[in-house]
Amino acid sequence: MAKDYYPVLVRAAAALERNTDAARRALYDRARLTIMDAGLPPTETNGERAALEDAIYRVEMEIRDKSARSPSLPRRSDALATHGPGAARAGALPWARHAKALRLVALAGAAVLIIAALGYAVWPRRSAPVHQPGRAGVSAPMVQPTRSSEGSADPSRAYILRRQLVYYRTVHPVGTLIVTKSQHYMYMVRPNTAAMRYTIGIGRQCVNAAGLLSVSAKRESLEGGSRSANATQPAANPAKDSRADARSGIRSLALGDTGLRIDGAYPPIKDGGEGCIAMLNEDMIELYDRVGVGTRVVIN
Repeated sequence: MAKDYYPVLVRAAAALERNTDAARRALYDRARLTIMDAGLPPTETNGERAALEDAIYRVEMEIRDKSARSPSLPRRSDALATHGPGAARAGALPWARHAKALRLVALAGAAVLIIAALGYAVWPRRSAPVHQPGRAGVSAPMVQPTRSSEGSADPSRAYILRRQLVYYRTVHPVGTLIVTKSQHYMYMVRPNTAAMRYTIGIGRQCVNAAGLLSVSAKRESLEGGSRSANATQPAANPAKDSRADARSGIRSLALGDTGLRIDGAYPPIKDGGEGCIAMLNEDMIELYDRVGVGTRVVIN
């Protein structure tokens, strides 16, 4: 909103040494230049100019009205005739000796006043920046380094393919098995935003499998056939055994009543083989002891 310049102009005009039309025009021009040099947007500049012109009009109309109502003042020549030039020079009018200096001081003060008022009125307003508190940093919980006994034992395998504890965020509860086929990894969710990661191969039966299943049974078998709980030795020559147990390894987890299983297998682990999900025998042995019947299995 534009400022009301009327009171500022009244005080500035009253402080002029000679309140003549020319002196007031010079005063108004300085005010106009101050607004134009303030660097305001065009719309604000026009508003300030309009307010200034309105104040100038009011000041001029009031001066004209006062001039019309007041009696004519004696001219300077009449005053000199009354008192005489010698009397003026001799100090008969003592206030006259300081009048010029006082008028100069008043004019300077009025100029400073009007410039300060105009500067305050047209100075660009900038709203204070709204403080937006940043998001509190959420530090990831520390995961204990994997002990050498928890990783895959085969030193020839690339580190990225070995069984290892990794940072993992999920909405599924601890103990859930999450199969991510696109990554060829299976994760067993651990506490503190961590998971044990296993490298897997995707068989033909699980190419299109997806959804929420559960471990319905755990099977431990000889490489050449079924084994009892206290049997410890595999068949002497598993390569010559053509049955499925020999191909699928010594342990497996059944997934619901779908006929799908997670099997242990011999390296190398490849996609497109028989079965559903294949993982190294050593990884399956480690997983088998951790998983119970009823464990959630999510296949993505």
